[in-house]
Amino acid sequence: MLKVKRLFGIEIEVRGQDLLDYPDPCLIVCNHQSSLDMFGMMEIWPSRCTSLAKKELLYAGPFGPAAWLCGTIFIDRLNHEKARDTITKTARRIKENKVKVLVFPEGTRNHDGSMLPFKKGAFHLAIEAQVPIFPVVFSTYSDFYSKREKKFTSGRFIITCLPRISTEGLTQEDVPDITEKVRQQMLDVYNQTSMETTQAKLTNHS
Repeated sequence: MLKVKRLFGIEIEVRGQDLLDYPDPCLIVCNHQSSLDMFGMMEIWPSRCTSLAKKELLYAGPFGPAAWLCGTIFIDRLNHEKARDTITKTARRIKENKVKVLVFPEGTRNHDGSMLPFKKGAFHLAIEAQVPIFPVVFSTYSDFYSKREKKFTSGRFIITCLPRISTEGLTQEDVPDITEKVRQQMLDVYNQTSMETTQAKLTNHS
C-alpha cells in the first residue's frame, strides 16, 4: 500500500494515531468519501481489527468476497430483525474475541464534502457491547480528487484520530444523542482540517 500511495503521489498526515493503540475492544467510526479511503484505512489500521459493512457490498464484484475473507462483518440494513441479530452477535464477538471494529456510519460514499447523516447501527453496536467509540476524520480530497470532474492529481490529506467516547452505562435510548454528538464532533474537525489542507495548497502555489 505504501508503494501504491507513492505511485499516486498521495501524502497522508496522521494525528493522534497513538490513541488507537487502545488495548481493549472498541468501535472506530470514520467518514466516507471515496475508494481513496482505503489509503487512510491502511494508514491507521490497528491490530485485531475488522470492519462492519452493508450486506450489498458482499455482492460488489471481487471486493465483496475479498472483504468477507478478511473478516468483514456484513449487516442487512433492509431487514431490521436480521440487522438487530447481527448487532447482537457482533457485540458478543467483540467482547469474546477482544477485537476492534471499523465502521463508516454514513453508510455510503459522500463525494460532495461535509458529512451525510449517520446511520445508527454502529452506535447501537457500541452501546450493546459497552465499548468506547473512537472517531477518526479524513479531511477532504477535493483539492486533488473529484469523481464528477474526473480529476485525480497528487495531493495531501489529514487523518485525525480523536479521543475515545465512553458508552459505559448508556442504553439504546441514548443512541440518537450519541450519534449526533459524534457526527458533530467529526464534522467540526473535518471542516477545520479540510480548510487547513486547502489553504496549504494555495500557499504552495502562490
